[in-house]
Amino acid sequence: MTGLWFCLMIVVCYFVGNINFARAIARVWKHDDITKRGSGNPGAMNVLRVYGIGPFIATVLCEGLKAAVPAISCGYIFASQGLFEVAFFTAGFSVILGHNFPVVFKFKGGKGIMCIIGMFCFSPLWYLGLIFAFLYLVFLYFVDYAFLASLIYVFLLTLAWIIYLCILQPYLWWVAMIILIVNFLLAIFMHRSNIARFVKGTENHTGFKEKLKKLFAKKQKVEAESQTTEKEIVIEDENLSAQSDHVDGEKQENNIDSTEKQNNDEKN
Repeated sequence: MTGLWFCLMIVVCYFVGNINFARAIARVWKHDDITKRGSGNPGAMNVLRVYGIGPFIATVLCEGLKAAVPAISCGYIFASQGLFEVAFFTAGFSVILGHNFPVVFKFKGGKGIMCIIGMFCFSPLWYLGLIFAFLYLVFLYFVDYAFLASLIYVFLLTLAWIIYLCILQPYLWWVAMIILIVNFLLAIFMHRSNIARFVKGTENHTGFKEKLKKLFAKKQKVEAESQTTEKEIVIEDENLSAQSDHVDGEKQENNIDSTEKQNNDEKN
């Protein structure tokens, strides 16, 4: 019976992976088709290159949660049978397979890195997932080769989890270890063209540093324009106040003249 539920879990998680948020965000946010822009890959890095930081962050969060939520849910469903790790990585890997080879898009998907990051960041070793995710962004900022940062991240987390499983040896721990190794090999396979271009010296940069600088420059420009607008409003208020004082002064003078004229008329 457990095997049947496992098979059902794999199928459901695979079809969850078919949901491509890079396509959806490009369509909703930019009214565009991401597969016809940039590298044509419906993934987070192509979103970054084509649309910038905002859509990229949205894609990362959605793709990460797409793998994390099913993995956690399935892990706890089978935890009572001592199969948390096996179910967690089986579900996560099934989502990654669905993302990379979606049947609804004729098996033309992304490369699964954001799904892998999401899976690791919500695993029992979540702190390592988050630390290496931060180092991933730092590496991407300075080196600017997304595939290299991605493969290093997957390798380090896979190694950490293999050590963790070998030490604790939970039930069927070797199955979880095999899934992790296959997942890493799949990541290498999905980036084979990037590796070939990198060896030839023709691999494209992501422009992550430039995108960040552009974002902060735009933010500073908006703040400067806001401050300028506030100053203009203050100056206008001061001018209006001065005009109002001038009008009040003229009214007071007119009132004084009128009063003096009435007094003179009464004396006469």
